[in-house]
Amino acid sequence: MTDDTTYSIRGCVRAAGIPLALVALVCLAGTVPALAAGQSTPTISIETDSVPAGETMAAPVVLTSAPNGLAGYQLELTVDDPAVAQFENASYPASLGLTTEPVISSDGGTITLEAADLDGQIEPGASDVTLATVQLAGVDGGETQLTVTSSQIDADGGGAVEPTTAPTALAVSPGATTETVAGMTDASSPDSESTAGSASTPSTAGTTAPGGEQSTTGANGSLPIALVLTSLAAVAALAARTSRQP
Repeated sequence: MTDDTTYSIRGCVRAAGIPLALVALVCLAGTVPALAAGQSTPTISIETDSVPAGETMAAPVVLTSAPNGLAGYQLELTVDDPAVAQFENASYPASLGLTTEPVISSDGGTITLEAADLDGQIEPGASDVTLATVQLAGVDGGETQLTVTSSQIDADGGGAVEPTTAPTALAVSPGATTETVAGMTDASSPDSESTAGSASTPSTAGTTAPGGEQSTTGANGSLPIALVLTSLAAVAALAARTSRQP
């Protein structure tokens, strides 16, 4: 009976093991989404504000989360329209022990950043990690976008981090100098037209000939010529009359 009882208990354990395993799987399946929801996807964001033309602004480049820490990174940022805004410089936080000089394209439209966390300052689970702060100069009034064109980010231990990115809008307002010049140009337009009209109107006064004499040319030049012809005709008539007298 002892053997039968032993086999019976083993059979019950085996039979009960299947439902218990299923229950454990169901519980685990319910836990995984909750854990995933608690860990947000790393994202690179560029915090911008409006800037007047002719002035500069500082825009932090932030990694929203680093679940496995941060070993180092290389980023390339681009301004879609360099005629509106351009990269001027960049700086790194003190927590990044090894950095390289920012590389800016000739038109100021692209900047490359590279740094490493040699001392393990950025630990696993860190959030809102500032990777760098870029200096942007407003060039002309308008709106453009900042884009992360390429990124290579390594976590502690060498694992790759693949953050999501999205273009960031940047508005540049017309600078005070631009508005003043535009206002002066608009205000001076009627006067300029009036001055131009006055300059193009022919003068009715005669011009002074060399020697200080008044020239007979001008708008009224035809009147002196008529007087000369009349005088010549009168002289000719007087001469004819005199020749007929005995």
